Order: sequence, then C-alpha cells, then structure tokens
Amino acid sequence: MDTAQLTATPIYRDPQQALEWLEAAFGFEITTLLTDEQGAIAHAEMGFHGARIGVSGPWSGGPLGPTRLQSPALLEGQATQLCRIDLPEAVDIDAHCAQARAAGAEITQAPEDQFYGARTYRALDLDGHVWTFSREGRNVSTAEMEAATGLKVVMIPDPAPAQEAPRSAVTPYVSYADPVAAYDWLERAFGLEPRIYVTDDDGGLVHAEMAFREHTIGVSKAWSERHATPGDIGGRNTQSVHLQLAQDIDAHHARAVAVGAEIIRPLETQAYGDRTYLALDLEGHIWSFGQTVAPMSVAEWDEKLGTQTRLRPSETP
Repeated sequence: MDTAQLTATPIYRDPQQALEWLEAAFGFEITTLLTDEQGAIAHAEMGFHGARIGVSGPWSGGPLGPTRLQSPALLEGQATQLCRIDLPEAVDIDAHCAQARAAGAEITQAPEDQFYGARTYRALDLDGHVWTFSREGRNVSTAEMEAATGLKVVMIPDPAPAQEAPRSAVTPYVSYADPVAAYDWLERAFGLEPRIYVTDDDGGLVHAEMAFREHTIGVSKAWSERHATPGDIGGRNTQSVHLQLAQDIDAHHARAVAVGAEIIRPLETQAYGDRTYLALDLEGHIWSFGQTVAPMSVAEWDEKLGTQTRLRPSETP
C-alpha cells in the first residue's frame, strides 16, 4: 500500500442489517466482507465514489479494557462522531436525499445551499448515527465566508475563487469537550496537520478541520443532544477512525507515546500482514493505525485468520 488511507467505522447493533440499509439508503456498496466459521461478520467495509467506511458491531473487552464501542441506539441517541460524505458531481444531492428518505432515513436538515459554496443535507441512519452529505458548488474565499458570517476563518491553504481546496470523500467529525486542546494535541501526538479553524467574535471555536495526508478529519464540540464525548457516556465510543500509513508506523507510535497517548493495543505485526496499534486520545476516542508490511492475497489472509471473504453474506466465497 503506497498511499495513506482513512476509514471511519460507525458501530451498529446489527451490522449485517446496517450493510443492507446503507446500500439501500445511501448507495454504499460492500467492498470487503469477512465472516467467521459461524457466519458472523468479522470485518466489513463499504465504498461510494471514493468514500470508504467500515461497518462494525458492538465491541468490548480485550485490548479495549474499560472502553466500549457501542451503537448510538443503545446510548439514548448520542454519538461521539459524525460522518460527512462529499458527493461527486455525478450525484444529484436532492435525489440522493430522496432515496435516503424513502429507505427510512430521518432527514434532520433538508438540502440547502451553504455560505461556503456547497449544498448539503443531514440525516440519521437506522441506529441514530449522524451523516452529512455535501456536494461542492463554487469555491468561496475566506474573505467571502467572513463577510457572510461575521466569523474569523483561517484555512491552509486559503482557497482562492479559482482554486479548489483539497478534501477527502469522507470526513469523520470527532467530538471533544475541549476541542481547542484536542486540535493542538492531535497535531503533536498523531501528526495531523491544521487545515481550517473558524472562531466567533469571542474567540470560541465554531468549526475546525485537520488533515492527514490527503484526508480530512473534523474536530468538533458536542454541539447538540445527539452529540457526546466519550466522557459523557461512560468512556464509550460510537465510531472509530483508522489511519493506514504508507510508512514509518514505528516512528508514529513512538511519537504518540511521547505525547501521552494511551496505547490500548501494542504495536505488533498481525497475521494478515499489517503492523498495527490502537490508542486513546486525550479524551478517550479510539484511533487505530496500521501499515502493510507483508501484502497478502484474499486466499492467504483467509487461511491465516480462519475467515471467509465474500461480497455479501448470502454469497459463496
């Protein structure tokens, strides 16, 4: 693997049902599906026009210790992260919203044009995860944004009207009690790079994003009753973020340890050929990091892991 990748993984009560629902509602397609000998899902990923997400069931014990991965449906609808999906030009966002509504998504914000040049809508899925879908319109400079909102906007780089700011297809927004401290800590510990920082007249954080190579990660407050930090819900997480490095994972691990990240799964090479570790950030969000050191075919990893890899649960490998 020669490029860095980001995978956001929301947690569902029934991951198999979620795979089917996400396909019907949002148009995601299954790209990776590993099941064990009993047919239970061991690992699943979906894609959509370059967007990449994971789908997982509740997970506790083992390396997580007291930390738990849980569905918002079992936490009074609160979620520690949300996902933003940037739709390509080929996708009509109004039609996409109609498809989601027809499949049972709760539309909490209808499609509308935003001051930053995009058209967006927001939806809740079958377990209460928050999804924001956005389709870029025109490029808007920071000066235009500030004039429209009265906010202070800092972007790196500053997008001129003729220049498109880089953005990944998927942006997980991670909720913090102290997002200002988190913004600084994530740069020092995990090597995330500042991208955009928006404040109000009092200096309070309104919106912030960071970058990991070409991928975008949002740093957010728990700004509604549906949003929470792990500290609000007993250390639980409703979503995790995996960053797949192209190189130097040992140095990345050493950097995280030096800054104070709690390592909940040690750095080691896995049976499927990746060198990985899991860490908690300063507020207890779960992050995983990996680097492929021994590439394997599907048949090879199935043999080593005792899994069956297929496209859908009903299909024969």
